[in-house]
Amino acid sequence: MQLMTRPADASPPPLRAAHVRRPHGVRGELRVEPLGGDAARFAVGLRLRVETGERTLVVSGARPAGDGDVLLTLEGVTSREAADALRDAYLCVEAGDARSLAAGEWFVHQLVGLRAITPEGETVGTVEDVEEYAAHEVLVIRDGDRVRRMPMVRAFVERVDLDAGVLVVRPWEEQ
Repeated sequence: MQLMTRPADASPPPLRAAHVRRPHGVRGELRVEPLGGDAARFAVGLRLRVETGERTLVVSGARPAGDGDVLLTLEGVTSREAADALRDAYLCVEAGDARSLAAGEWFVHQLVGLRAITPEGETVGTVEDVEEYAAHEVLVIRDGDRVRRMPMVRAFVERVDLDAGVLVVRPWEEQ
């Protein structure tokens, strides 16, 4: 697998904001899983692009579904059939429209490509991906043919320095 990087002056890729689970009702409402944030992040007027295609949709309403999901209404999606056509799609926002992050939060595209080093400055590898698990995210760090997975928790990740392009980690020796 080859690590894909983008030029430093390139704009960030669109970010996945929601995964469409299924239609909700008969008037085109969608049950979506938000990928960061809650129903409040889907403000009326927010433009969402369907990841696989050029279609852009505008939020006309959003409300919590009570189980972490969001019930989303989009302009132009007015029937169950139109909503069903979006089943399993990812809805994306441009990086400039992304939600604000709290301290200690980063977007995956900000971490991929960072050089992972120990507190002593030894190179561990390059962040190739971030995998999501129930308890926490896991960094995938590659050094040549060697791939390590490291929990994205303070016990292993001491610091993220986007400006310097490094992630300071405390790896353990694998047997």
